[in-house]
Amino acid sequence: MNKPLLAALALAFASAAALPAHAAPAAAATAAKSPSFDRKAYAINFKKFVLPNGLTLVVHEDHSVPVVGVNMWYHVGSRNEKRGKTGFAHLFEHFFFNGSENYPHGFREAMDDLGANNRNGTTNTDRTNFFEDVPVSALERTLFLESDRMGFLGNYISKEMLERERGVVQNEKRQGENQPYGRVRNEISAKMYPYSHPYSWSTIGSMEDLQAASLEDIREWYRTYYGPNNAVISLAGDITPEKALELVTKYFGAIPPGPPLPRTETWIPTLERNIRDEMQDHVPQVRIYRNWHVANWKDADTPRLALLAEVLAGSKNARLDKRLVYEKGLATSVGAFVNDAELSGTFSISATIKPGADPLEVEREIDAIVAELLAKGPTSAELARVKTRTLSDFSRSIERLGGMGGRSDVLAESQTYGGSPDAYLNRLEQLASATPADVKAAGNRWLRGHHYTMTVNPIAKLAATKSAIDRKVLPSLGEAPDVKFPAMQRAQLKNGLKVILLERHTAPIVNATLAVDAGTASDSSAKAGAASLALDLLDKGTKTRDAFALSDALENLGARLSTGSSADQSLVRLQATSANLAPSLAIMADAALAPSFPQDQFTLTKTRRLAQIGQEKAQPNSLAMRVVPALLYGQEHAYGKPASGTAASVEGITRDDLAKWHASWFRPGSATLIVAGDTTMDKLLPALEASFGRWAAGSAPAKPAAQLGSTTGKKVYLIDKPDAPQSTIVAAHLSLPYGQPEDLAIEPVMHNFGGIATSRLNRNLRLDKHWSYGTNARLSEVRGQRSFITMAPVQTDKTVEAMREVAKEVKGVAGARPLVGAEYESIMRNMTSRLAGRFETLSALESAALASVNLNLPENYWSSYSANLKALTPAQLGQAAGKFVQPDNVVWMVIGDLRKVEAGIRSLGWGEVVVLDQDGKPVR
Repeated sequence: MNKPLLAALALAFASAAALPAHAAPAAAATAAKSPSFDRKAYAINFKKFVLPNGLTLVVHEDHSVPVVGVNMWYHVGSRNEKRGKTGFAHLFEHFFFNGSENYPHGFREAMDDLGANNRNGTTNTDRTNFFEDVPVSALERTLFLESDRMGFLGNYISKEMLERERGVVQNEKRQGENQPYGRVRNEISAKMYPYSHPYSWSTIGSMEDLQAASLEDIREWYRTYYGPNNAVISLAGDITPEKALELVTKYFGAIPPGPPLPRTETWIPTLERNIRDEMQDHVPQVRIYRNWHVANWKDADTPRLALLAEVLAGSKNARLDKRLVYEKGLATSVGAFVNDAELSGTFSISATIKPGADPLEVEREIDAIVAELLAKGPTSAELARVKTRTLSDFSRSIERLGGMGGRSDVLAESQTYGGSPDAYLNRLEQLASATPADVKAAGNRWLRGHHYTMTVNPIAKLAATKSAIDRKVLPSLGEAPDVKFPAMQRAQLKNGLKVILLERHTAPIVNATLAVDAGTASDSSAKAGAASLALDLLDKGTKTRDAFALSDALENLGARLSTGSSADQSLVRLQATSANLAPSLAIMADAALAPSFPQDQFTLTKTRRLAQIGQEKAQPNSLAMRVVPALLYGQEHAYGKPASGTAASVEGITRDDLAKWHASWFRPGSATLIVAGDTTMDKLLPALEASFGRWAAGSAPAKPAAQLGSTTGKKVYLIDKPDAPQSTIVAAHLSLPYGQPEDLAIEPVMHNFGGIATSRLNRNLRLDKHWSYGTNARLSEVRGQRSFITMAPVQTDKTVEAMREVAKEVKGVAGARPLVGAEYESIMRNMTSRLAGRFETLSALESAALASVNLNLPENYWSSYSANLKALTPAQLGQAAGKFVQPDNVVWMVIGDLRKVEAGIRSLGWGEVVVLDQDGKPVR
């Protein structure tokens, strides 16, 4: 279904990127004053055209980067299906990536070849969308390819394509259902909606319907729903409306319209009674889901209900979070959101129960909190706070041109659902102007009803225009645009804290990251998880503010504070508005430098960490990443421990351990503050001296340098996951650390091997054999010795065959199948052309600077990155691959149903087979 309302609206504000910085709303001055809403400030400049064949074109012009976000929305989703023939909309999304009559080579390959970023396709109940951010030099070819998919796909669909994509979708379904709580959504939809309602079946469809789909069924679906009169194409970025209209008319204008389509506007069911349901699944914790039927996308109550949901959950001060998680410790997480679908919506509350807590008590607390909110409504302060937070989230979303939630997506969604590209403004204004009484009334209109717990206008005369283009000839690609990386301005505070600033003034926001040279590598084996636990507690209270006051202060400034731990660095991240940067930095410094590690929050965080470890063990991919590092590096190595720790190590960590860790490692001489966004060094340094200048000088202890090691191959490790419909295959070995002459050359090699949708590994197991929904391979991003890791979740009955294919591909990338010819040219086009969008966001700039700090990269590394990348030769790529990838040293791990796969794996004869438990210890 559609994304929750607040996420959708937050992304809608991504449209204002072309606005001057002052157009964003200032954060509320006080907690009790709601932010004002200036409709003009949030209007996205656009031009709308309707071609004679019914295709709607929306254009937003922004020349800040040489990129165009392309968003194609078809007004067709699973709501257009019938029982017995479900899953067609989603299956057809997959067909759109297989090529077309005039380009029978695959859309993924074409996009990778021209360097597209941020591209994909998705389907929900109401629409199917396809999007890609492309360098302006490749826009014409992209439009040709999109138009060929629209008008010239039907005759290209074959029995072989149907069989292949049917298998891929079935593996996607298996993979989704193989996750904890992966079957819940289908159960809820089937029980809440009447049998005839199109939301009563899942978008992905049933296995039986997918298997029964015929070639003629599929072709008829295409003829009916994918005509230009049922589509919106939205372009945002480095293009004028006149040029956009010229190109879209050129490539789309001659496509005939499809049939007129009847469309139900609203269908909101009513439950006759409260329904309770239970199901069993392989999950580590009890979770409660409470759902109500509510208003649909167009209804004014929908944004009001979204505010109600934000008052209930989403921050430390939200009512459910505060009561269930922080005060009573009955749940490890809670959530509340509105799913704003086109026919009808749902209001949902979920709570993940703390082990040992009584689920019925949690339900009673939820009932009491909801009842109190419906009776009295939210307070003015609560409503002002969530509005301020929401509006500041909007401001942070104004960077993206395309993709899910970018400007092109917002315009397309508004046109598709609201009938006008600016329909989103009505929703924003309804949200911003809602009073406590409005929100209370909306809640009472809908949430007093029964709940489920689990547990058409005359037909326009349309005609195609004449086309003079030769669709057998692809438009040429232009040269990849030049990419400039902002200067890394450097300074140092009096206490030794290093400062890096990357200026960008396209949006009124600033990101700051304090990078401390610690990370999980600073943990001992006995206290594994201490570094990340300490970071988790930095925003849970300081010597002057408790967790709730800290959260409230940040929200009133429109700021966010988060923490994270990589292997080598401990990170404290701030997202602020430029207007409130100085006070936001002061709060960041308070949290980073003076945490109080309060005992109650420590106990709660420790309990949640133990629950997190249980969740990690239940999910095959995360389980693999807990166990594999120790097998490669050894349990005592800095990189050999699970980042979150083990149950035993976390149990043994005390509050004093965290305070001592912080005192030892948080020292300015071993830290760098990276700032990116709408500020200057002259403005920044005084604010930093005022906030971080009181940090006493000094440096953290040096982490011991580990000796280089190697992996001994001919080892196969197995972990049992009874009844798993998939096996997760891992092939890994120790490789080389950064600092090699081939560091840059290995990037396109690994990208081509396992980093993109059309990688060798993914093409083999998903696109060719449809045994898997997706695979990946990478070299770890650590300062010391890196690891080579390949991960492939495959259907259980193809486990052994897939292992053989992975082994073949590893040998291929190491030298048996050199990266040359057309394959080399394609991946290098991808790597160089995608640079146009790589550094679009502040987070991307921060990540590049963090890498420079962590790996001690040369000062000109990023400014010369594009030129150096373009100069790489096939021989250099081959040399890098042979050095970093070592097939003889690979060790294997398989997580799956050993009753079904163990005998076949042993028959491979690939070396010693060891069965491990979920902690990586031998069991037999």
